[in-house]
Amino acid sequence: MQLLGFEMKTPDVATIVRWILRLVLVAFLAWLVKGRQQQEEEEEEPEEDEDAWQKKRLAQARGPNPRPKANNSSYRTDRAQPRDPYSQRDVRQRRPAGNSESVDFDAVISKMSKPKTMWETKKAGEAPKVLKAEEPTTATETKPSGQVNKYPKSEDTGNSLLKKSMLHAHERPVTWITWNRDGNLLFTCGKDKKVCVWSFPDGECLGSYTGHNGAVWACSVTVDSSWLVTGAADQNVIVWEARTSKELARTELPGVCRFVEWASSGSTAGERFATIHNKFGSNPPAITLFGFDGVAIEQQFRIEGLPGPSTQVRWGRDDALLASAHESGELIFWRADTGAEVRRLQAHEAPLSKIDFSSDRLLVATASTDMKVKVWDLGEDGSDAKLLYEAETDRPLNAVALGPLTRADVRGPGGVRPGLCSVIVGGGQDIRDVAMSSTSSDQFGTLLFKVGDSNLQGDGQLKGHFGPIHSLAFTADGSATASGSEDGCVRLHMFSEAGAAK
Repeated sequence: MQLLGFEMKTPDVATIVRWILRLVLVAFLAWLVKGRQQQEEEEEEPEEDEDAWQKKRLAQARGPNPRPKANNSSYRTDRAQPRDPYSQRDVRQRRPAGNSESVDFDAVISKMSKPKTMWETKKAGEAPKVLKAEEPTTATETKPSGQVNKYPKSEDTGNSLLKKSMLHAHERPVTWITWNRDGNLLFTCGKDKKVCVWSFPDGECLGSYTGHNGAVWACSVTVDSSWLVTGAADQNVIVWEARTSKELARTELPGVCRFVEWASSGSTAGERFATIHNKFGSNPPAITLFGFDGVAIEQQFRIEGLPGPSTQVRWGRDDALLASAHESGELIFWRADTGAEVRRLQAHEAPLSKIDFSSDRLLVATASTDMKVKVWDLGEDGSDAKLLYEAETDRPLNAVALGPLTRADVRGPGGVRPGLCSVIVGGGQDIRDVAMSSTSSDQFGTLLFKVGDSNLQGDGQLKGHFGPIHSLAFTADGSATASGSEDGCVRLHMFSEAGAAK
């Protein structure tokens, strides 16, 4: 074909197809670009709402007079500028569901971090008021006539039991238990690195004290139940605010802390407590006295030259003496002001497991792996030693506790001696030996004794544990006992009256 001197060729089919495909591709790309722009516009609108909500929340958090925001060159103010993928503005925030108002994060954090108060501090001479306390339940037994016997007879002993209960919060053996002075709180510690506090008599676990990295061997609470001190295998001694389980201070000993106890007579300047640790490496065993003023722990002096490993150190009469129990069977008395040795008593020929003082601290009971329990008269000054009572049992003894007993009770005429249970002991064959012998679980019961004219008289047995008993404790009035065992359980036995022997 020829037109105005130009010769035009008829396009072939392949060329026409290529142009059609190019047009289709251009139209498809234009559609994609337009759709992308619409999508970005739809996404930009909610972003403005989110930014406005975020600014409102920050303004409310700052208060009525917020400071002006400093200029930030990385903050995108022009919508035509390219989006910065690392800009903080691109991090989407979600509004609180179901509430258009901002959340007070400071209040939430404060509420979460505030320690739980487990009881209220009362005036001097009054017992702490346990929070969330429930009415105690009474174990009852229905007679055939339909009457209710409020105090059923125990199958284990002749005593009248009001209630028996088990406390289980430890995952490993219980090492020590102790009541507060008022008898409405029980503290327990174990090899699971925990210390627990329970309300009494309902047996509710109020809380725990977590901070040690080893087995907790002992704990002690001040007379007013305000401070708790704990000692553990991690060589640390920690003082806690008892009602909130808040750690106040800690100190490290040269060896494993085997026992710790507050002095019973505090002062306005602070409290004192004693610890004992065994040999560790080149560090010899020693007794250490510390002072605590509510803020810091300060070492007062250290007593070295002990005859060997020790299990306990307890405060004696008027907090003027200290008594340490040793694996050599010796009971040694020390001056609490200078650390000078006062007297050595060969109480047993086998290792001395535990000791416990009477309420006036003029009597001391000793228990040993030689299966014997003894009660000693310490005289008027608390440093003498005369054997008053002795009893031999059928098991190695790991624990002993004295009830509401004083020197005047046992030194008076025989007719006025208390007829109630006053001494309890417990122990049992080692759990590994039990598995290889025919020994029954009766070995793991708590043995009860009354004081007679010249010896201790058996008063029954409290059963329930499935492993050796490691710790025993009486309430101050003798109305209840507690026992901690290798089985990880703490058993409470409450009587119809103090001592409850009938």
